[in-house]
Amino acid sequence: MRLPWKRARPRLSIVVVVYRMPRQAERTLHSLSARYQRDVVEGDYEIIVVENDSPELLGEERTLRHGANIRYYHRHETRRSPVFAINFGAAQARGTHLAVMIDGARLLTPGVVRLSLDAFNIEPHAAVAVPGYHIGRKLQQLAVDEGYDEAADAALIDSIGWPADGYRLHEIAVLSSSCAEGFLRPLGESNFLATSRARWEAIGGMDERYDDHGGGFANLDLYKRLLECPQTPFWLLWAEGSFHQFHGGVTTGAVRGEDQARLAQAILAQDTALRGAALEPPATVPVLFGRPHPAVYRFLRHSLERAAPP
Repeated sequence: MRLPWKRARPRLSIVVVVYRMPRQAERTLHSLSARYQRDVVEGDYEIIVVENDSPELLGEERTLRHGANIRYYHRHETRRSPVFAINFGAAQARGTHLAVMIDGARLLTPGVVRLSLDAFNIEPHAAVAVPGYHIGRKLQQLAVDEGYDEAADAALIDSIGWPADGYRLHEIAVLSSSCAEGFLRPLGESNFLATSRARWEAIGGMDERYDDHGGGFANLDLYKRLLECPQTPFWLLWAEGSFHQFHGGVTTGAVRGEDQARLAQAILAQDTALRGAALEPPATVPVLFGRPHPAVYRFLRHSLERAAPP
């Protein structure tokens, strides 16, 4: 029997890494599905789920319920970093273009896949990114000290009737720290970062020297290397979003207080040892692509205020 995902080669392959987050990952997969993403069909793209082993598995059966364009891989990873899973998933990809989501606990808005494909139709070797948010009224690594948890996170998501209108996620979120300055200033990273296979191979994928601390600054490093790769236009899907669900991640709740400070120092020390200097965000000027939903207007105002000269 020929499997559905072998019938035609998709344009875009999306690699999603999952670890100890089954409930959040199921929402993420729904937000990637053709039932939720607008103006696309399953044949336009594929989703590659790479799950590192844990006591709380999502598993293949639950994964494949979300579409015929999904493939699932279960890995017994011995290192405390998702970078190996990302590179593994990228090696399985069949698309001409590749998107990576290093954190599988992310909800996307409904225009991300269509706009990414449209951007690649115009600029085949572009870097395409989506701004990042945290669900909640403040950054989750701060909110957790005030009692914010998975139940509170789920209640907020339910309060907007998600997934009926995915753009309403903007109503219950704040910009992540790497995107705190808004859309018109340099961003530090993106949790939906896409480019052509040729560009991915040119920059060497994820740097596997980031082998500890949940990957540390690996995603920031990838973002910077891609955007600074010569002749790589940068397209920012400014009115879309990638929304972090609370799951007790390495930097958003797994450790607190003095332990959190020590972890931050260890992550910075590893990055300094690898790169030899502070990791500054790339200054690449983006093409702002997409159309706004009213829920994103407050973040546009914030962006204009931050970009205005003193």
